[in-house]
Amino acid sequence: MSKIKKELKNATFEYDEEAKSFTISGEHPALRDVSNTVELNKVYAFAFMRFVVRMAQRNWLRNPTKSKKLLDKAESTMLELETEDIEDPDQMVMFNNESSKVK
Repeated sequence: MSKIKKELKNATFEYDEEAKSFTISGEHPALRDVSNTVELNKVYAFAFMRFVVRMAQRNWLRNPTKSKKLLDKAESTMLELETEDIEDPDQMVMFNNESSKVK
């Protein structure tokens, strides 16, 4: 079995296939004598990976510009049409005494 290891400037990630453990080691430049290491078993490593993927998707799929909802505004011509009584000759007349006069 092998180990998968990724070394960065201030951190090291390692997965041991035999022990099925995930280890994160970090060094802080100001704290040279202090070793910061976290070892996760397979259950917690899987939960951590799910967390990382979820956060990555959330940040990458997020819409960069927050769009504000535009409210519908009534145009002045629409308001004029509401106040005027306009009769269209092609409009059908119903429930009106005049409707019996229509041929």
